Amino acid sequence: MSDKFIENLSPPPKRKELNDNPVKLCNDIARIFRARMRENRDIDGVMSQQGARLVLSLLAIEDGRSQRNIVEQTHLRPPTVSIIIKKMLDEGMVELRADEKDMRITRVYLTDFGRETDRENINKIKAVDAKGLCGLTEEENDTLMILLAKIRDNLLREDGEEEKK
Repeated sequence: MSDKFIENLSPPPKRKELNDNPVKLCNDIARIFRARMRENRDIDGVMSQQGARLVLSLLAIEDGRSQRNIVEQTHLRPPTVSIIIKKMLDEGMVELRADEKDMRITRVYLTDFGRETDRENINKIKAVDAKGLCGLTEEENDTLMILLAKIRDNLLREDGEEEKK
């Protein structure tokens, strides 16, 4: 690990009134993951933004989504998605086409360059995942996935909404 990498990843200051907990640890892991994704890569432009990588991934799963659908699926704010799509368009990663059935709707499609960028991201994600999960047994990994999914689902639940069993 380079000195610059360590400098940029110093943990946030400890606060005695905030105990360590799994959610804070997940946030720290996510911060380190994002830094590792940028490490040893010349990322600039729109793909330097986590939200853009999320939009790219979503379009790779299902091309031709509306901007509204992208907002709903990513939980990003509409203006953020609008700016990301505009930058992705300017950089040649996406193209816009009118919906064939409803011309009022504009759909977003990946270009060949966008698909290649997604493949590069997938390869980098797999490498960072392998580094992070090194030394975990299959059983530990399975247990971790179950617990993290529960935490995610709790955070997505609306206040007062009952836990689904």
